[in-house]
Amino acid sequence: MYDPYMKCPIFETKDLILRLVEKTDAEDLLECYSDKVAQKFFNDDNCLNNFKYKTLEEMNKAVDFWISAYNRGDFIRFSIVDKQSKKAVGTLEMFGGPQGVLRIDIKSEYEKREYLNQIVEVSINSFYSLFITNRIITKAIPKATERIAALKNYGFNKDKRRNYYYRDNK
Repeated sequence: MYDPYMKCPIFETKDLILRLVEKTDAEDLLECYSDKVAQKFFNDDNCLNNFKYKTLEEMNKAVDFWISAYNRGDFIRFSIVDKQSKKAVGTLEMFGGPQGVLRIDIKSEYEKREYLNQIVEVSINSFYSLFITNRIITKAIPKATERIAALKNYGFNKDKRRNYYYRDNK
């Protein structure tokens, strides 16, 4: 069985590369995590902070935390890299268990169905087996119309037990 915590996989779509977050991504990611429009769509439920960073120092600490969480086997925080600009434009976090949780944080100009479809497609095609889970849930507030459309396009339905969550079952 493949262990993503021994060697993190890299996923490639038409426009994006998803790979383990790296220290060198911090400056690019600060553009995402300081983006006031994008911040509204972040899922910080059950997290230690709200992912609203203003300084490179704060972003570096977050990246260090994500790398240490990966090294402990807690979760994987992938950088979402635009293939054309080669810049990290956001992150995707996933962890497994009976219910896998998917977090997508992306710059506001990438909060578009064309990019979100690519991210969700990778998630449903790879994460069930990679994270040994039978269900994936993710948060999408009502204003996240592009995100909700992408989720529904790949079979996610509104979770009746949690406000603003969508779920997909294997």
